[in-house]
Amino acid sequence: MKIKFFAHLALKVGEESQINPVGCKVVGDLRDLISSEFPEIALDLPNCMLAVNMEFKQDEDHLPETIEEIAVIPPVSGG
Repeated sequence: MKIKFFAHLALKVGEESQINPVGCKVVGDLRDLISSEFPEIALDLPNCMLAVNMEFKQDEDHLPETIEEIAVIPPVSGG
């Protein structure tokens, strides 16, 4: 399935890729998988929000049966 990265994460690994979340039951499992598949952003992931099918999720949330898209969104800052 499609995984999208934003801001500085996209600069490190590209804006879009594919990932296969077989065996992932909760969002925390998915976060661990992303960390192992994209080690160059592993240190950034604890501070990022994950959105599954355009809905922000917490690590303890169960994943839906059908996942169309995952988004990894780093903290936002501005002035």
